[in-house]
Amino acid sequence: MNQILDVQTSQQQALLFLLDFLKQQDYQFTVITPLSHQRILDRNKNTKNKGITLRDIFGWNLTFAETDLEATLFSILKENQLIRFQDGQCLSNVRVASLDDELFIHSSFPTVQHNAVFFGPDTYRFVYHLKQYLSNKPQSFKRGLELCCGTSAAAISMAKHYPDFNEMMVADLNPKALLYSQINASFAGLNNIFPIYSNLFTNLEGQFDLIFANPPYLIDADQRQYRHGGNELDGNELSFNIVKEGIQRLNPRGCLFLYTGVAIRPSGNPFLEQLKKLLTPYSNINWSYKEIDPDVFGEELEQPAYQHVERIALVLVKLELRNQG
Repeated sequence: MNQILDVQTSQQQALLFLLDFLKQQDYQFTVITPLSHQRILDRNKNTKNKGITLRDIFGWNLTFAETDLEATLFSILKENQLIRFQDGQCLSNVRVASLDDELFIHSSFPTVQHNAVFFGPDTYRFVYHLKQYLSNKPQSFKRGLELCCGTSAAAISMAKHYPDFNEMMVADLNPKALLYSQINASFAGLNNIFPIYSNLFTNLEGQFDLIFANPPYLIDADQRQYRHGGNELDGNELSFNIVKEGIQRLNPRGCLFLYTGVAIRPSGNPFLEQLKKLLTPYSNINWSYKEIDPDVFGEELEQPAYQHVERIALVLVKLELRNQG
């Protein structure tokens, strides 16, 4: 056990060194969808490279030579198994994304591993809409929780922009996500973010002023943790359970913010129908459901699990407990 902890500590230091190095080089990289990423790689594979950049190595995840990296950085990454070798070339085992003024460690491309930690367009949209939501809230939030946290990009962004948070819990079932979350929070200079291994609320104690989540919402044949939202409700089983369990864990005037994708059938919207059944009996809850993009992940409609689905939409579910009396 101590050996495992030592390896994690050493690797954590190596990743912090990498983030600091990239920050000093003014590194920036906006992550795109895996399909778009692959299209760019395919488009450029026959192009003669004029020189490998840090964005090529840690953004596009291209192969590189040892001499393409600063010697100390290469040595530290290699020593901590953060570089692998392929056909005489090197590949980084992690990528680095930028969001606002922060950098975030996440998994290498392609994210095919069961425990891959994903960062992508949904991350940018989730953070943007969550900030818009909080900017209209007059009350301050002291205790927050991000479920299905992944890199914890949202929690870190909220903690940086809203310093009233005394405690920000971030929860995930993926130990690698929690490790990356700790690294990302440490690099952002935050000491009020606490990663916890938990299946939704199972290992979480107490009530929260704000609960927010961008959970997996697809039916993934490989059931990868960052994609698979459950087989029920066309992939929205996890999203529904976050609302169902979350309303029991809110403080008075507490808020829940859910960003998710919803499979729409020709006959209707089973997720929304179940939300109405769940929430209508509560006289002390204000809630809303808003579609913000009518058509995402169109390629999923070719999969067997989606043959009865017309489209996948991005939606925001906002919920607030009203004061009693």
